[in-house]
Amino acid sequence: MLIGFPIWLGDRRKFEAKVREAYDAGFDFIELSFDYPWPIPDDLTPKRIARFIRDMGLDLAIHGSWRDIRLASPINQVREASLDYVLRTLEIAKELKPRYVVFHVSTDQAVKEVEELEQLAIYAASQSVKRIVDLASKLGMTVLFENTPSQFGSSIEHMKRAVLSVEGSNICLDIGHAQIQAMKLNNHVGVSVNDVVRKWVKELRLRILGVHVHDCVVRKSRVDEHIAPSMNSQSIRSLIDMIKSDNLRLKFIVIEAFKDTEGREASPSSLVDVIRQLRNLTSRN
Repeated sequence: MLIGFPIWLGDRRKFEAKVREAYDAGFDFIELSFDYPWPIPDDLTPKRIARFIRDMGLDLAIHGSWRDIRLASPINQVREASLDYVLRTLEIAKELKPRYVVFHVSTDQAVKEVEELEQLAIYAASQSVKRIVDLASKLGMTVLFENTPSQFGSSIEHMKRAVLSVEGSNICLDIGHAQIQAMKLNNHVGVSVNDVVRKWVKELRLRILGVHVHDCVVRKSRVDEHIAPSMNSQSIRSLIDMIKSDNLRLKFIVIEAFKDTEGREASPSSLVDVIRQLRNLTSRN
């Protein structure tokens, strides 16, 4: 299993320092986010960052575009526009030779409140997933689809019916997103992250190739996510239990931390102990 750290548009002026720090901390790869204007219209900057990542001896993965992208929209014009953009970015990603590209499949429609909309979104999502998987197969690329924290794509049922119904599709389980979805169903009362992860693994086990792990904290009825986890956090303990389980195909772990518990920018070096803990575990499995 490989362990990665995220880089996004907000790191554009300091990516060299962050990549160096990730290398020194013991990470295996960088998950580079395609945030607008990357890679369309600006494909030169992500290529430059990818080249630097490789020169540092790290591997590369891509988080596909997701802001303003609605691959599950029942409005066909919206979905087709989103899909066209995503397919073009996938072809550009091919040039960077990433380990994988991960996508969200979402819509802003009220799918939880209106059953008819949910069925339309499931159909729309499955059509988008099929097109992406087909192109990725032709390009010789691995694509993953990530669960979202709310609305469409946040439930096991959505992922099974909209994503895993397509042959060749696989999942990136975002543990924090799964926790947030469970908390919303529980009126924002705390939930056992371990129990949540067990449910997802039980249903999707052999299709989970990647994991995003980060802490989530409730602050004044609002869930703050993408917080750097500690060795004793629920998210890391649940990931450890997941790794220990049987019949798992997990290949990639991203510690998707963008801030610390105080709201400051997350530092790769602060995760050395977590990396060491996961490394010791994965080397025995």
